[in-house]
Amino acid sequence: AEGGLYTPTSKEVGYLIETAALNDCLYTQKEGVYEVELFKDYYVSTQLLSTVKTTNRALNIIAGIFADENNFNNCLLLNEKKHVAEAINGNIFLVKGNTVKTPPLADGCIKGIMRKQIIDIIKLIPEYLLEESSISPFELQQADELFLTNVIVGIQPVTRYRKKEFNNTIAKNLLAKLNVKVRLS
Repeated sequence: AEGGLYTPTSKEVGYLIETAALNDCLYTQKEGVYEVELFKDYYVSTQLLSTVKTTNRALNIIAGIFADENNFNNCLLLNEKKHVAEAINGNIFLVKGNTVKTPPLADGCIKGIMRKQIIDIIKLIPEYLLEESSISPFELQQADELFLTNVIVGIQPVTRYRKKEFNNTIAKNLLAKLNVKVRLS
């Protein structure tokens, strides 16, 4: 519809698609520090619409400004139940032992394409146990690894949250398997 408005009488939907070429055909892991912090000023809603990516990402923009002003690479967003829902620009995965945990869609995280791909890969690896359940902020400092996913970067390991530093062993393993999947598709 003209001007981005939808009216029940017109039943027309307007849209805009913008694309940009990526430099690499495969995903790579960037070395260096990648530090995150909790953003606690506003919360992600746990309603179904929160799982759909829209142009209304004011919360993500405000969290991005907070991250930039405080020298963080990213922020983790909480839902109104105070569970970790996602990062500013992607889904979050937490590794503890051989368990890889990610918030369920009911926690308000985006139903990301890369989230689904990583979940599918994890389910094929017998050594890993996938768990879709709420992540408490207290679990973050107990984790062995944290990583973020989106379709642009693939897998972004988190190296530091507050005083906790993380390794990226499972993230590297999953990235290799993701690149195999990309090559074969």
